[in-house]
Amino acid sequence: MNQGFRPKNVWVLYGGSSRERDVSLKTGAGVAAALEKKGFATQLFDVHPEMLDTLPWSTKPDLVFIALHGHFGEDGVIQGYLESRRIPYVGSGVLSSSVCFHKGFTKSILVHDKIPTPDYVEFIDEAHFFDEERGGRLAENFYSKSWFIKPAQEGSTIGIERYRAEKIPESKRRETFLRMLQSSFKFCSDVVVEEWIDGPEVTVPIFEGRALPAIEIRPKSKFYDYESKYTVGATEYLCPAPLTEEMSGLVSSLAVRTFHVLKCQDYGRIDFIIGADGPLVLEMNTLPGMTPTSLLPKSAAADGMSYENFVEALVCFSYRRQMRLKEAGNI
Repeated sequence: MNQGFRPKNVWVLYGGSSRERDVSLKTGAGVAAALEKKGFATQLFDVHPEMLDTLPWSTKPDLVFIALHGHFGEDGVIQGYLESRRIPYVGSGVLSSSVCFHKGFTKSILVHDKIPTPDYVEFIDEAHFFDEERGGRLAENFYSKSWFIKPAQEGSTIGIERYRAEKIPESKRRETFLRMLQSSFKFCSDVVVEEWIDGPEVTVPIFEGRALPAIEIRPKSKFYDYESKYTVGATEYLCPAPLTEEMSGLVSSLAVRTFHVLKCQDYGRIDFIIGADGPLVLEMNTLPGMTPTSLLPKSAAADGMSYENFVEALVCFSYRRQMRLKEAGNI
């Protein structure tokens, strides 16, 4: 590999103070170990917003690998800080990071660009929900449908409630829905209520502008919650996903299109549910987990890349992209 396009000093920022701190610690440790094995001069920093200015910035890194998950890591905050110091980093920029971290913004862009996604309603606070209800602006059969109730700005299924109308007596539906909505509001000031679609859940990582092998997710608990994601053996992963050739091509092309529509960079992962009418985009992950149970490393392995080789390829790809922009005077 041309050493001129290979960063020498790479910082890994991990930990943070979000609800996904434990996941971030595992991602950061794995990435740092892989970089060291590949001969990069690597420093690992457990960072919090209030301590950023205390890092040894005078020894400016060639590249930063952001291994932070949740708030402060995926929402554009750390990206903006690094850009203010003119330090290149792996992953999507400020705008796409902040947009993709907000489920409501993401959904509105998907709908605008005619990318299929489940129907949804967004409530910016509890008062908004009551206003919509009193004004008759909710669908007539709203409480008779099933919904996922999601905090608009959380990851790892944190704060998600499952409203299954068919399992709730009709007289209790509104009361049950309101209780679940209020529970999700404890995690975020606004909530996205997304139509429940039955079907296999599939995820497609993107790297170097192409789709890696799709993975079908089969949690043993029947719901892919936090425990299912991060407990070894709690979920079965099929990679490549057992899809027809036509469906495999469709989800791959839709993943690449979503990645570009949302103006993402370097790598990411798009989650789908495959309903009766085809694949629907659930969300875009701009900083996918890189833990031992994470999905992207499984897909990279199916594509012939070991964990260490993928991390090396990713940092070099990102560095080359940004050096070309710098030479062109665009950063």
